[in-house]
Amino acid sequence: MGTVYRAYDTKLNRPVAIKLLSGDVADAAARRRFQREAQMASSLNHPHILTVHDAGEFEGRQYLVTEFVDGGTLKDWARAEKRTWRQTVELLTNVADGLAAAHAAGMTHRDIKPANILVARNGYAKLADFGLAKLTDTTPEDATRTLAAEPTRPGMIVGTIAYMSPEQASSGPVDARSDIFSFGVVLYELLAGRRPFAGVNDLAVLQTIIHGAVSPLPEDVPAALRAVVEKALEKDPAERYQSMREMVIDLRRLMRQSAPAPTVPHPARAASIAVLAFTDMSAAKDQDWFCDGIAEEILNALTPLKGLRVAARTSAFSFKGKSDDLRTIGQKLNVTTVLEGSVRRAGDRVRITAQLSDAQNGYQLWSERYDRELKDIFDVQDEIAKAIAERLTVTLAGVKDDRLVGQATPNVEAYQLYLKGRALLTRRGASMPPALDLFRKVVELDPGYSLAWAGIAEASTWLAITGFVRGSESKAQAMAAATRSIELDPGSAAGHTMLGCATLVFENNRTMAGQEFERALELNPSYALGRSWYALFYLQWARGDFERGIAEARRALDIDPLSAYVAMILACCLCTAGRMDEAIETARRAVQQAPESFVARWALGVSETAGRFEEAVSTLEAAVGMSGRHSIAFTSLAGVFGQWGKRTEASALHRELMELASRVYVPAAHLGLTAEAAGQREEALAFARRAWDEREPPFILHARHFPEYRTLRSDPRFAAILREMDSSVAPC
Repeated sequence: MGTVYRAYDTKLNRPVAIKLLSGDVADAAARRRFQREAQMASSLNHPHILTVHDAGEFEGRQYLVTEFVDGGTLKDWARAEKRTWRQTVELLTNVADGLAAAHAAGMTHRDIKPANILVARNGYAKLADFGLAKLTDTTPEDATRTLAAEPTRPGMIVGTIAYMSPEQASSGPVDARSDIFSFGVVLYELLAGRRPFAGVNDLAVLQTIIHGAVSPLPEDVPAALRAVVEKALEKDPAERYQSMREMVIDLRRLMRQSAPAPTVPHPARAASIAVLAFTDMSAAKDQDWFCDGIAEEILNALTPLKGLRVAARTSAFSFKGKSDDLRTIGQKLNVTTVLEGSVRRAGDRVRITAQLSDAQNGYQLWSERYDRELKDIFDVQDEIAKAIAERLTVTLAGVKDDRLVGQATPNVEAYQLYLKGRALLTRRGASMPPALDLFRKVVELDPGYSLAWAGIAEASTWLAITGFVRGSESKAQAMAAATRSIELDPGSAAGHTMLGCATLVFENNRTMAGQEFERALELNPSYALGRSWYALFYLQWARGDFERGIAEARRALDIDPLSAYVAMILACCLCTAGRMDEAIETARRAVQQAPESFVARWALGVSETAGRFEEAVSTLEAAVGMSGRHSIAFTSLAGVFGQWGKRTEASALHRELMELASRVYVPAAHLGLTAEAAGQREEALAFARRAWDEREPPFILHARHFPEYRTLRSDPRFAAILREMDSSVAPC
């Protein structure tokens, strides 16, 4: 029917593919199919569906401009090397996720086959060719009602014979379940190395599809996977999966359940420990922040020691106030020993008790009590850390000045204020402004306190990213604080992480941001928060490297498995990559771990937007209730109504945010998203222009790849703004 050219888009500086219909194709149906492909595919926004950039006619010949995929078809991918069943399922599950999105939009593809699945060299798959797609209602009972002009005639067989469903092969009515059958054929073929239905000619193949049995898959294919394929290939549509989403869920579950068990280090070969939050034994019970700070210092001191694996702070502290026994804690954190402690403070005196226990049998391995003055707190922490290292026979070689816990500040008051600030910082949300105030007081008392400067940078940057303050008001403070933190301590992973984050969101400098994030992880590979931001902010939202971002976010969660915040970041990474079922499951886990976290609920609501509109609205309304009408959760709520087609509700929220913006600061980036949700494209573009002109951090961070900008990114005028962003600093 035509030719596909590799081309270069000189306006947007990117390679593209141009599909040009042959000049001798005069058939009206072929032309309608060509137009239909452009209309169908361009209405979908999913990372595993080929993006259509443009369509038109040149010298009487129709053309499509699509994204360029630098690989081949699924068949090429399978031929390149022998693939394991896990590799096959992982790749095709992503395609199935894209197909589920098309079904949610009311489309039936009708030509699912290896030739219509493109695989990039980096292993990223894209579903292509919607030329035979049909627009139908999304409910199975009404799915045969055509809502748009059909490019076919009644009784006409449409599709590729070898991959047709029985109802398709018999010219019957088809719905999304027909695509499920075709997808099952593709999955079977890659797993078995042969097609499930064969025949000496096309008619024989059609008869086999309608009446013939399917040969069993090879024995090396897991039974659970064979069951999934068999269900997809049921002759009767009522016996198949009733939605592609159901099949995706089963495939994801199968992958998780069949994943190799993590290797548990043997105590004789490697020591491991969890430092739990210390208990407040003070009379007033008002020293939680102090107790947490002492335990955290000991944890931080043990983390760099070779031969010792230390559970991350958030995961270890998640047992605070709970009654889990040591064996349960050891199993959940995969550690062999547990350090517990208590603190009693009276004036300038402090009593600290600590005990180290075997996590498997609960036997006490070591214990000690320390009665000291508050000014000696760093010495006490150092003594405890050394005692643990010696008890676990961990080498102290290379320890600077023979100390594990350095004296961060000689000023005891500054230290206490810093601990209070850290306690507030970890809560995020409304706790950020008071945390920032405390850190400012700390550096007034001790200008040489590196971690306090990093705290200022983190709080200032977070407030700007979330839109609570203008970026122009926070930039100087955040950049200076991050730089000062590194000047005082070049080995500060927190300082380098915050400088990377600040240079990204305030200066749009992706090159320097990447260098700083990576330097932080070189200094501290176990820094889960830094690795999470590197995964989402830099790899995904700045560079568009979705799969690597997911991999790094998973590494962060492996480091800190019980952290709701780290789980929330992984959910955002999965959502950005279009892996919605996994995103929802991960975000739900984050909400369960931290019910008070509005960002966890926000991540869940954004993930649920892919077709689960009622759930998304409920979740985001709860997030708005926790964070206020000013937050990004409010913007996302408007976006759900917009995608749901409820323009009245979206417009009401946009007007409400506009009214709020007349009284307090609201980022133009947020106003642009609510305007887009309300169907006000011109207004949305004007706000986007203002957001970039004012270098708003939420716009710089989100505009390139955040899912809520997908519809705007299809507009050439918005693409021009992104082009300005990409050319404003050195390329990454």
